[in-house]
Amino acid sequence: MTAADLRLLPAATCVWALAVLGVTAGTAAAVAGGALLIAVVLTVLLLVHGFRTRHELLAHLALVVLAGVLLVPALERHGGTDQQLQEAAADGLIVELTLITGEDPAPPEAGPTWARGGMQVMTRTVAGQVRLGREQAQLPASLPVLVRAERDSAGALAQIRDGERIRVRGALRSSDGLLVLEATAVSRVEPPPGTGRLRGARQALRDRARQDTAHLPADEAALVRGMTTGDTVGLGTESEEMMRRAGISHLIAVSGANIALVLAAVLGPLLLAGVRRRPRLVIAGAVMAGYVWLVGDEPSVQRAATMAAPLLAARFAGVRASPVAALALTVALWSVLDPVTAASVGFLLSALATAAILLAAPPVAGVLVELGGGRLGRTAALVIAVPLVAQLACTPLLILLTPEVSAWAVPVNLLVAPLVGPTTVIGLLALVIGLVWPAAAQLLDTVAAGGAHLVLLIARTADSLPGSRIAVPEGAAGALLAIAVLLGLTLAIAARRVPLVRWVTAAVLVAALAPGVGRVLPIAGVPEWTLAVCAVGQGDAVLLRARGDPQHAPTVLIDTGPEPAALDRCLDTLHVARIDLLVLTHPHLDHAGGRTALTGNRVPAAQWICPLPEAADAVVPGVPTTVATTGRSWQEDGIGLTVLWPGSAADALSATAREEGTGEGDAANDCSVALAASWADGTRLIALGDLEPAAQAEVLAEGPGTADIVKVAHHGSRRQDEELYRRLDPELALITVGQENTFGHPTEETLGMLAGLGTPVIRTDVHGTVVLQAADPATARSVGPAR
Repeated sequence: MTAADLRLLPAATCVWALAVLGVTAGTAAAVAGGALLIAVVLTVLLLVHGFRTRHELLAHLALVVLAGVLLVPALERHGGTDQQLQEAAADGLIVELTLITGEDPAPPEAGPTWARGGMQVMTRTVAGQVRLGREQAQLPASLPVLVRAERDSAGALAQIRDGERIRVRGALRSSDGLLVLEATAVSRVEPPPGTGRLRGARQALRDRARQDTAHLPADEAALVRGMTTGDTVGLGTESEEMMRRAGISHLIAVSGANIALVLAAVLGPLLLAGVRRRPRLVIAGAVMAGYVWLVGDEPSVQRAATMAAPLLAARFAGVRASPVAALALTVALWSVLDPVTAASVGFLLSALATAAILLAAPPVAGVLVELGGGRLGRTAALVIAVPLVAQLACTPLLILLTPEVSAWAVPVNLLVAPLVGPTTVIGLLALVIGLVWPAAAQLLDTVAAGGAHLVLLIARTADSLPGSRIAVPEGAAGALLAIAVLLGLTLAIAARRVPLVRWVTAAVLVAALAPGVGRVLPIAGVPEWTLAVCAVGQGDAVLLRARGDPQHAPTVLIDTGPEPAALDRCLDTLHVARIDLLVLTHPHLDHAGGRTALTGNRVPAAQWICPLPEAADAVVPGVPTTVATTGRSWQEDGIGLTVLWPGSAADALSATAREEGTGEGDAANDCSVALAASWADGTRLIALGDLEPAAQAEVLAEGPGTADIVKVAHHGSRRQDEELYRRLDPELALITVGQENTFGHPTEETLGMLAGLGTPVIRTDVHGTVVLQAADPATARSVGPAR
């Protein structure tokens, strides 16, 4: 790589950064950032005297200014569109928008089972005339919008396919910055002349692929299609999360690597067949264009295709173009033409990984060869360096999305790399052959499914190992920490021949990698505890522990919250090394979704579930499972549990049938395993899960006695049996609830009821993770942030 290859990179990076800043913080922030950049460059120009350096700085500044002239209007259009829609959402207006779907509609995957009705799809607005309330408005740009539909409109949305234009009427709201359109009416928009037939052919190909993989297990079939066309319909949520944690989520979305595989699969055989260079490149370009058309509007694919096009054109002209220069040009073009796409997560991850591979992989491979003393060849070193630098470059952004990292991400990528190419190419061949010979396509898909099965097996194994979910600080703090670590690592490698640097690096690595060091060293602010309430968002995760040595005292976990990462952070903070009993009160995601965090030494020795049949589907695999019904008990040194409810699945179903005004739609809440926990000193906790009033009345009828502490039912919803709480007469109430949750929990009615009983309240949305000595609720102390 020469200096000429890097000429466009600084200016392109600056333009890209300004585009991302403008999309996330507004046009004014981008203009301010641009002005600051210009001021810095002008200051440097005054301080340096070399003609060549001044000339290069002026050239880069000119490019940034030129791009800024194009970028600011694009950001203004984006900002204007966003402002109009956000104001409509704030005013609760009914809107009518024309949208383009970015995928096939599917049922929601997040939230408890009862909340997963209807359909949803991610779309983008079409610039043009829309209706906002009673007014006609003009949208100058395109923005992402999540469309959700229930009841009649869900059926209409289910008929829509990826890439189609739809007209949607409904209420617009904003959720964590994402625009959500709750649809009441959905209809197709006739495609522009000449595009309908192409879209129909595209959908026919994708439907053909689903038919040819229908005989395979659901996860393997979805992964084969995902690695070829990006169609992951049928992939289980747990498998998708498992792959994400293992660092190979890019396999379930078509990315730039697919473009490289498609080009290699075309150019290689043509080269062996003796096809001349220019016809060979024309055929490769046509196939690439067809593949981009097939997979649809995927930012990483658009980035890769835009980068590949000038490289192919240069080779057609007999010139060897620089991949780094092509990447820089691609990033700059997308930044000024469509800043929303340039700022999307897929584009960011794809461009960062590609830049790291082009710029950092060769020198890192050289370092590995040097450290190996010549025993590691250059090719083998590159094989290791490529996934290593790509993963490291993307880590800060991945932490912003999910505050956890896996120690096994790079090894997993190394293991699956030999499987990805053959599986993808075989899947593509099956897609083409399936048009004329479905039986042969099914056979090829079966072969490809073997590779997909191995990928899932590797991911599952890595996910079960210690270090698969290392919690890191959330948000900007975590990202900045990752960047600081990367900079420190880069400096350590660059100065690796300095003895002091080598000693310091060795000491840091020993401290970081020493097994169990995190649990051996004391953590300030975490006192001894016997009861802990984890702040895991809108969900439950409560820990009970007997007095004594924390490493050996019996420990019980009641529910796991909705997210493995949040549970993992809490267990790390509290130094929980083992779990003797896991109680999954009922099979809703906000109570059982985090169970995949229980790996390694934290795999529970036993688990209890409620008697509904579906509860068996939401357990920790391989752990002895007991259906917990009234009267069942568990006793260990210093702590004991007794099940108060339910007596059977029929009891839960009967209680649900008698509920008034409930909107849950299933019996899972009333099947919640209600527990009475007792410590050796006589302290008593009663945990009510998500029981509704009719089931709470049944618990009251059984005579539960009094309690020192009560875990309030259903996150403090308004649906409480006041007489039960009056009979329990607790000294402290615990409410497990997420910040700014959409359910309005805890309600003023429930808080008022507890206040009337004179019961102090601890809330995880206010107090965060809280620990206390069960014998003395006054010792309650917050040790973690609210969520």
